Amino acid sequence: MKTANANFQMNQMVEYFENFVVEEKEYLIDIFTKELQEEKRDKIHKRHLEAKKNRKNGNVKTGSIKDLFVDIDED
Repeated sequence: MKTANANFQMNQMVEYFENFVVEEKEYLIDIFTKELQEEKRDKIHKRHLEAKKNRKNGNVKTGSIKDLFVDIDED
């Protein structure tokens, strides 16, 4: 949950952004987009490593769709 200070800072950022010329806005959007992509990539990589570890430790199940539904019904 955002704090009041975080909301204030976001509002300030929006106000600053509104004062930039179009080229500057495009440049900032490009930077933010690349940063967001990198964060998502890192998150996917961490999840991949976690899944790989779970598989190595035997914490995953394999089977058919039917097996999956049977397993779900048992929970």
